[in-house]
Amino acid sequence: MISTELARHAAAAVACLVLAGCSLSPVPKPTEPSGVTQQLMMRSLERALAKLDLEALQSRAVSVEVFHHGGPEALVKEFIVAWLRAHGVRTVSTSPDLKVKAFSGVLGTDTDYTLFGIPAFQAPVVNVPVPEIAFFKTQRNRGVAEVRLYEFDGQTDAFVHAPPLATGRAKLDKYTILIFFGYTSTDVDEHD
Repeated sequence: MISTELARHAAAAVACLVLAGCSLSPVPKPTEPSGVTQQLMMRSLERALAKLDLEALQSRAVSVEVFHHGGPEALVKEFIVAWLRAHGVRTVSTSPDLKVKAFSGVLGTDTDYTLFGIPAFQAPVVNVPVPEIAFFKTQRNRGVAEVRLYEFDGQTDAFVHAPPLATGRAKLDKYTILIFFGYTSTDVDEHD
């Protein structure tokens, strides 16, 4: 009698420990910034670079310095230099014909949403989460990048030319209708 009772208590204790362990298991932290944010930033940067007039740079030896306001600085610098090389600009580190200063003054994302329905909340007395009930919901994500080039003489540092500011944009919108029906409208997969 004692051994079966002890076995029941031991089984109940093990079951409680297993359930507690499963509910308290650590959840991996998501990447920062999110994948959507990274896609929006890179597509908008690509599109801004695609709008630059590179004709004068393609026939000369150029040194490139990149200045970036915020975000993944090393990635942006390498991406801009690699993009220029891939589009026919010959970059050198010594004795350039032109010195190019590339400024990425804007690179980021904006997010907004509109909800017609009931937002998610915690029930006040029993502390139970109540899920969102969306009759119609839009989530708007926008990426924007601005790139400006300034060209200087390689020997005298005299100002030569500044092409117009190039702006690139990307979007990813999600729509939910009557809780269950959703679709996405995006242009992040359209590469320039």
